[in-house]
Amino acid sequence: MKHIVLLCLLMASLGYAQQPIVNGNVTDENNISVPYVSVLVKETQKGTTTDNNGDYEIALPKDGSYTLQFSAIGYETISKKINVVSSSRLELNIILNETLEELNEVVITSNRTRETLDEVPSSVSVLSSRQVQTLAQTSNSVADVLTEIPGIALSTNQTSSVGQTLRGRNMLVLIDGIPQSTPLRRGGRDINTIDPSTIERIEVIKGATAIYGNGADGGILNYITKKPKTGKKIESTTTIGAEGSLVDIDNTVGSNITQTFAGHLNKIKYVASGSFRQTGVYKDSDGVVMSPYYGLGETSQYSLFGKIDYSITDKQSIELMYNYFSSNQDTQYIAQLGEYGVTPTIGVLGEDPGEDQGNRYNHNVQLTYDYEQIFKNTDFRLNLYLQDFKTVYGYTDSFYDPNLGYDGGQSSIVSTKKGARFNFKTSYAFGSVTGDLLYGLDALNDNTSQLLVDGRAWVPEMDMKNLAPYAQLKTLYGNFVFKAGIRFENIKIDIPSYVTLERYNLGETTPNSGGVAIEGGELDYNATTFNVGLRYNKWSIFKPFVSFSQSFSIADLGRTLRSATENTVSQINSEAVIANNYEVGFNSRLGKTRLSGAYFISTSDLGSTYSETESGAFEILRQPEKVYGFELALDTELLRNLDFGTSVSYTEGKIDSQDNGNYNTYMGGDRIPPIKTVTYLAYNWQNKFDVRLSYIYSGDRNKFDPNDNGDYTYGKGPVESFNIVNLTSHYQLTPSTKIGLGIRNLFNEDYYNLIAQWAARDGDYIKANGTQFNLSLTVNL
Repeated sequence: MKHIVLLCLLMASLGYAQQPIVNGNVTDENNISVPYVSVLVKETQKGTTTDNNGDYEIALPKDGSYTLQFSAIGYETISKKINVVSSSRLELNIILNETLEELNEVVITSNRTRETLDEVPSSVSVLSSRQVQTLAQTSNSVADVLTEIPGIALSTNQTSSVGQTLRGRNMLVLIDGIPQSTPLRRGGRDINTIDPSTIERIEVIKGATAIYGNGADGGILNYITKKPKTGKKIESTTTIGAEGSLVDIDNTVGSNITQTFAGHLNKIKYVASGSFRQTGVYKDSDGVVMSPYYGLGETSQYSLFGKIDYSITDKQSIELMYNYFSSNQDTQYIAQLGEYGVTPTIGVLGEDPGEDQGNRYNHNVQLTYDYEQIFKNTDFRLNLYLQDFKTVYGYTDSFYDPNLGYDGGQSSIVSTKKGARFNFKTSYAFGSVTGDLLYGLDALNDNTSQLLVDGRAWVPEMDMKNLAPYAQLKTLYGNFVFKAGIRFENIKIDIPSYVTLERYNLGETTPNSGGVAIEGGELDYNATTFNVGLRYNKWSIFKPFVSFSQSFSIADLGRTLRSATENTVSQINSEAVIANNYEVGFNSRLGKTRLSGAYFISTSDLGSTYSETESGAFEILRQPEKVYGFELALDTELLRNLDFGTSVSYTEGKIDSQDNGNYNTYMGGDRIPPIKTVTYLAYNWQNKFDVRLSYIYSGDRNKFDPNDNGDYTYGKGPVESFNIVNLTSHYQLTPSTKIGLGIRNLFNEDYYNLIAQWAARDGDYIKANGTQFNLSLTVNL
């Protein structure tokens, strides 16, 4: 009997050993591993799931033909037929394409915790890794990548992001939650502070929010950097590219290279990359060299990035991230002024007397410590971060000073931020009511100044210390999602005694402004902001939400200080702005069609709109403001492998100039963009070839009359409509090699960017780029 049992066990083990095995790895189009993919054997209805590294292994009962089905939320479901024989091992690697279906399940992290879109009672836009890669193929900067997001204004095609607002208000720009904006002295350089090759996804939370503190009147834009996902010990990705003008290619060709390494060694995951991009001369639709004024042509861009993740235990991990970005222009051209509304300002050969302008450096370092279930149902996260930033502006003779011997000068903004975030999340359940409570403390020290390159101080160093405790409640009951939160801002800003910079008209010896001695002091800002929202998720065809949220911002204190006329800081009108955002919207899904929409109103008792004085200086209007508008977006699958999408964004804004409740004055183009629509068609053939055609329409906006001389003041120039068509395509030459082609402004539209029109100044009246190409080759090893 004993022998019979042993024989049976031996035969069973031999039978099992002879079972065919299928194993492999599942990745997306960017060769990033996809975890938790369901792998189902249709004939047996048994299966498995991929692990954290996208790896899977499954044993089949016997030799023969089988169909393996791979499915995951946010990706197309695909099936593969295989033939296996006993005692064999078959390797089957799979590439999954993202799909429009189930995108309501996309996870967002910019609310300081992982949530799906169905848990957020407000408008959120997410650009995936694939979308970022596609849009970057026809972009001159990361600001262009944002072009198709509803609610965000079109980019300036310059280093400056002035006028690229979110719902008519300033947005707070973040990299992995680290503030990039300089709200104490807004310089319009915060959007172009990272290379697109470093980005894994982009999340945009729309509407006033205080979740990250000062400066998010219109919402937040969070660049989320790449994560180490590969299951291999080392993986290499190399991308090389070339770009140039298709109108007149002479001197326009530029090049770029990006090298990325990623790997997984026991408890350590890592990713590191470096990139270099050099652009050629930019030309308009007539082949004429564009003005180099704050231009992106003839620039050298450097980027270094690294992230390492160490799993201390199953519940504890630590992550260190570093990102460096620099973009500086070295041009052989100078601007030849045109005439606003008549002839464009162009570039002609010449030598600029100043230093190279651009973002000199942007260093970001962050240490993140996670402890799941630090006690009971509570998770803990600690973020320690540092940002060090400097940008240099163009040379101008407006800084002429005959007494000091300066013919002109250049200004620069220097900002250093050090911060810590202590974040707790406690989950709870009371019968059918579940949810979590997010709470903690933010600490931030922001030192910002604006100096001239020659050493003269224009804005003294402002030393801001900010402590902000907060709490955010989320409750789920049936199909309802309720959220409410509160944040307490406690800000102190130390300002040293200083003398305002004397300004002279060129050739004159008497200053026209400045020279005022200001006694320093401390400014205190204390505010409590709230948010509340409700969402209903019963019907996939219609999921409505309603929300109210507030933001807190200091309205460009630096600009106020540099033109101060009072003799003490305490007398300066620098009251903070509290913006109130009211929003109602919905998300719908019917089969393979997704539709979303929102209507919003944003009000504030104090404003932050710029007004140009007769001397050419800018002051901040403090009158009440109201911004309102709507957004609609639709995405669907027209045919198999053929997707279609369209969106429309409308924003308008007015000022109560008499402070009597009558909003009778329109805001300028630096805040309010014209109506924008984006439409695209995308085709994918067997995961080997894809092509995408997008059409962008920017409408008219003419709300202001010229003065008696026929001139318009800053921000009030009339804006005419224009049309842009972009084309992108990729072809998978081999499993490890892919080529890409992007064509920007496919039909060579002759137009002026928005800032060139609404700024109403000769120097800004610059045409947009003509047709450009961008070729790329990517190799994965």
